[in-house]
Amino acid sequence: MPRPHIAFLGASGRIGRLLRKAERIDGGANAQIIWQFRDHLPDGTKGFLWPNFSDPRPLITAQSKTPFTAILVFTGASQPARKDDAEAMKAHVFLVDQAITAAAQAGVPRVLVASSSAVYGAGKGRAFREEDDLAPINAYGAAKAEMEGLAARRANAEGIEICALRIGNVAGADMLLGNAAARAEDGPPLDLDIFPDGAGPRRSYIGPQTLLKTLKALSASPRPLPACLNLAATTPVEMNALLNAAQVSWRGRPQSDLAHQNITLDCSALAALCSGVDLETTARNIVTEWTTCLEQT
Repeated sequence: MPRPHIAFLGASGRIGRLLRKAERIDGGANAQIIWQFRDHLPDGTKGFLWPNFSDPRPLITAQSKTPFTAILVFTGASQPARKDDAEAMKAHVFLVDQAITAAAQAGVPRVLVASSSAVYGAGKGRAFREEDDLAPINAYGAAKAEMEGLAARRANAEGIEICALRIGNVAGADMLLGNAAARAEDGPPLDLDIFPDGAGPRRSYIGPQTLLKTLKALSASPRPLPACLNLAATTPVEMNALLNAAQVSWRGRPQSDLAHQNITLDCSALAALCSGVDLETTARNIVTEWTTCLEQT
């Protein structure tokens, strides 16, 4: 039986670059990712060019050659922008709208769009659940919340399944480990908030290899997907533990505002849908996934 094919929109982004490396490790097991690029297809990459989402023809053509069971929409603004830049953040809305239009015209039955845990806003003292009210605190989170509303309306209008993935921190695409990777070996230690219990911030993370397996599992799920879904490992990790596992020098900065210590996701619904993926992890395992990907050329 041939492996199903999945289109990934946004192969040049931070998460896309990590997942392409993760797939070299995964070997394309269970499903084959077909990567979308705007203007250049790297040598040896299974993919297609689609520079302008307002023109659905490149996706329709790719779908006719290699039928997709699902499309993963991880595209964003073509140029880096601050998360408080409301105008730039609108790209997260209109690009998804255009991708959904193209998917509907191409006849792709399932679309998974990258949302963010930023839609929830500040911590609540417990892990966020999908049914919680959205209260984003910056333009990025607000744009993702608007995009989710759009996706729900388009799903009803087009009769296709659309699931917004509220992704936590992806190791290597996040600020903490991203800054650690850019830090010079002889540079100053990274500053990290440390709370009265001696621990740093606790966050929901996922390694790039586990993320890839999770996306493939959701794309192929025989069960209908919900309109939104938290996506991270089931066990939050402390940022100081991540830095220790990565052997990155850091120094504590006393912090007493406990509201910022625990901002995490309840991923029990994800675990139920992806029973074949091990979503239990540790800081060391997360860092190992990230560094293994970095070793891929």
